[in-house]
Amino acid sequence: MKRLFHILFWIAILQVSICQLGASSWENKTQHFRITVLNSGGDPQQGIILKVLGYSTEYVSDEQGLIDFEQTVENNYTRTASLYLPTDKNRVVKTIRLDESAQDTILRIDRPEDLAKYKQSGKTFPVNGVVMEGNKPIPHAEISIQGTGRHTFSDPHGAFSIDADYSHMVMIRAEKMENKYLDIETFLSRPDQPLEIRMTRKGADRIYNAVETMPEYPGGMKAFFNYIKRKAHTTELAEKTKKEGAVMIQFVVEKDGSITSPSIVRGLDARLDTAALDAIRVMPDWIPAKDHGINVRCKYSVPVPFKRPKPTPPSRPTTPAKKTEQTPKDSLRTHMAPSDSLKTDSLPIMKPLTVDSLKMDSLKTDTTLVAKSDTLTNKQSVQTAPSAEATEVKPKKRNFLVRFFRWLFGIKDKETPIETPQEESVKAVHEGKQPAANKE
Repeated sequence: MKRLFHILFWIAILQVSICQLGASSWENKTQHFRITVLNSGGDPQQGIILKVLGYSTEYVSDEQGLIDFEQTVENNYTRTASLYLPTDKNRVVKTIRLDESAQDTILRIDRPEDLAKYKQSGKTFPVNGVVMEGNKPIPHAEISIQGTGRHTFSDPHGAFSIDADYSHMVMIRAEKMENKYLDIETFLSRPDQPLEIRMTRKGADRIYNAVETMPEYPGGMKAFFNYIKRKAHTTELAEKTKKEGAVMIQFVVEKDGSITSPSIVRGLDARLDTAALDAIRVMPDWIPAKDHGINVRCKYSVPVPFKRPKPTPPSRPTTPAKKTEQTPKDSLRTHMAPSDSLKTDSLPIMKPLTVDSLKMDSLKTDTTLVAKSDTLTNKQSVQTAPSAEATEVKPKKRNFLVRFFRWLFGIKDKETPIETPQEESVKAVHEGKQPAANKE
């Protein structure tokens, strides 16, 4: 029984899923659109290009200005189409929503040469409109063409009709309402139906485009982009759709900071546009705009960027770093010569004497030096440690009578300084005398 219950449960879930898939496929209908493009004079415009947002297919108007195509329309998302002149495919001249009302419609698009011709000739075109405040019509509103003197008033239902041209603006004025200025192209975009002109009361409900203090997201734009990245999953969607770019969204920041009337100004892809718009709708309240210290309504536009993650570069095998010789702190060690400087001296190297220099002297009878050693080292040892025999000087021997008389008259012998045998020999050499030999 338990196994049978599980089988029935999964069968029920499968049936519900199949029904939902069938319903969704039934909801996505393919509709046929016929869009006729004319200029303000009523002549067909040939070569106008139409692109459906999210698709790469292009549709071009024929000789009658007709663009005939089929497009799948989704109930949960309304696609938009952009129109371009054949001479400039980067600038959008008009945008329409592909809903049921656009299945058979007429659009007015003027080329630059058409506008120049209309302005030069001063040709006028009848324009129709309805002046409204919310859902209520405004009677006796004044509609005038600036600089021409032509003007009219709206009827009790707010409707009016007037001739306008391309050289002057259309101004609408009503009591306690903000003045509104429109050009003729706004009226001629839908010539088959009157244009609804919604007025706003002075100060209270006006939507500003630029004020003293613009609205701000709590925490600044950096916090806003972090919120968008987290809420709209921009990186994951960009990776999934293989598309990058920014969706431009416009909305109104109310006096209390709430967000109203969000709309897509420039789209990128159907899934990306929907994700960006959903994130803006549930966005936290902003800090409202201020004009002269009073909170006002303000229109604001923000980009929602979609960027794929950068691929990580492949890791390279790390090689051991070469050891660099570090210079020792002691400068004397770094500049010390590797060998004795005497070896590199320009003076010739003095060879050590192997024979006593005094033996090579002409005074070969000099026996004051130590005769037992012929080397210089022995000679130096004699100089540093003279023997007692060499240092003792015996007094002169005089006869008895000489000593007696010297004692009698008090004559004393002069003390002679004790000289070493080496000093005596050197002194004898300078005086040119033969040094006396030491008695053994």
